[in-house]
Amino acid sequence: MAYNNILGQAETYIAGADLTGKQYTFVTSDGDEVTTTGAGESATGVLWNEPVSGDAATVVRGGEVNVYVGTGGLSIGDEVTSDADGKAVAATSSDIILGEARTAAAADGLVTMTFYPVAQSAKA
Repeated sequence: MAYNNILGQAETYIAGADLTGKQYTFVTSDGDEVTTTGAGESATGVLWNEPVSGDAATVVRGGEVNVYVGTGGLSIGDEVTSDADGKAVAATSSDIILGEARTAAAADGLVTMTFYPVAQSAKA
């Protein structure tokens, strides 16, 4: 069973683009607005809803969250980064590590991961 343990770490931002269909993907903030996180980049959190541009975007900024998986799938314990669509993929050299997979999932499935809100760093 998938679950989210967000420990009160959800915050509201403004959707800086149409994020319809982007629920449970990584997003990045420039201050007030969030957009889809790019490949290997740092993320503000995981999008909890599906706002259109200008609407309220609820973002989970830490804890155990569900995220859609990109190409290649994920295994338990994999270091996680974002692909170009904001989906979770296994981190490779120089990618920013956003967290660790707590469950396994194939591409387009949901994985539960521990999201690192402030301790993100480049994979060595």
